[in-house]
Amino acid sequence: YPPPPKDGKSLGIHSVPDLTGRLRFGPNAYYVDEIKYQVESEKEPFWRDVARYFPTVRLEDLHPDMSGIRAKLHGAGDPVRDFVICDEEDRGLPGLINLIGIESPGLTCSPAIGRMVAEMAQEYLE
Repeated sequence: YPPPPKDGKSLGIHSVPDLTGRLRFGPNAYYVDEIKYQVESEKEPFWRDVARYFPTVRLEDLHPDMSGIRAKLHGAGDPVRDFVICDEEDRGLPGLINLIGIESPGLTCSPAIGRMVAEMAQEYLE
């Protein structure tokens, strides 16, 4: 991984091989005013980030792929916050264990998160 951008929107663009042997780059991230799922065709800002680490990648080598909405616990300009795990019984939702804003190191700590949620859920499963 490259160092995360200072704006806290994401961990930065990184690369991963896909099942066809091609190299995929992503994700990029930006705050939006309205939820839309169409893929933006503006590649140049994305390419500039990729080219810092892969200078042989040309703009025409990149093809937009997919988009999504990532829930965030902080807004544009706010300090980065860690994820939240909470039992929503106090909100009148017994049995709902909410896992909010898990980005990184979510995958790294997923075994510990799983154990914690299992312990929290145990009282509802008895």
